[in-house]
Amino acid sequence: MKRAMRVFLSTLALAIFFLVPTAFAQSVSGGIHVVTDDGTRNIEFTAKLDANGSASGDLKFTGPLSIPDQDVDGDGTGDPSVTATTLSLRVGIDCLKVQGNRAVLAGLVKESSISAYVGRRMLLTVEDGGEGENAAPDRYTWGQYRSTPATWVASDAELDVDSGVGLTWIATDAERTDDAGIPSNRPAAVDCKTFSFSSYALEDLPHGSGNIQVRP
Repeated sequence: MKRAMRVFLSTLALAIFFLVPTAFAQSVSGGIHVVTDDGTRNIEFTAKLDANGSASGDLKFTGPLSIPDQDVDGDGTGDPSVTATTLSLRVGIDCLKVQGNRAVLAGLVKESSISAYVGRRMLLTVEDGGEGENAAPDRYTWGQYRSTPATWVASDAELDVDSGVGLTWIATDAERTDDAGIPSNRPAAVDCKTFSFSSYALEDLPHGSGNIQVRP
C-alpha cells in the first residue's frame, strides 16, 4: 500500500512538473502589413506569459494617421496646420490574454513620433486562422487609449451625506450562475482584460499581408 502511494505521489509530482510550464507557455507573435488608401500599416509584435504569470513582449507600429482640425482628446494638443502624418509607436507589452486561437496584447507606448502618444495604452487583438491554403484568414484590430484618472465622486445630490459613497460592488446577471460580474471599481488603465473577446470587431488580414501565430 505504501509503495503504491509513493508511486502515485511520484506520478502526480511529475505531472505537475510538466503541466506548470505548459500553463505559462502561452505566446503570440506575427507581422501585419496592410495597404490602405493612405499608406501601409505595419505591426510587428511578440509577447509571452512568463513563469510568474506576468507578460512581456514588444510591439512596433507604423502607419498613416489622419489628424482632424480639432482637439478631440481635450488635452490641448494638435496642430491645425497638420492634417495627416505617419505615426510610429513602440509599445512595451505588459498584459497578455489568450483564449483558443485569439489573443489580446496590451502595453504602454514608450516611444512615438508624436509625443502626445507616449504614455498611452495600446491594445492589439488578433485571431490565428491557421496555416495552409485552405485555412481561415487571420484577423486583427487595434486601438490606443488614454488613462484619465477620475477627479469626481458620484453621490446623491439630495443627501447632505451619502452613506453609499466609497462602497464597491460587483454587477452580475442574476439568471446566469457563470457570470463573473463587473466590479464597480474597475482600474482606469485599459489592459488586455478590460474588454471581452466578443466585444472586438476584427477585420480580415488580406492574403499575403502577414501572418499571426497564437500558441495557447
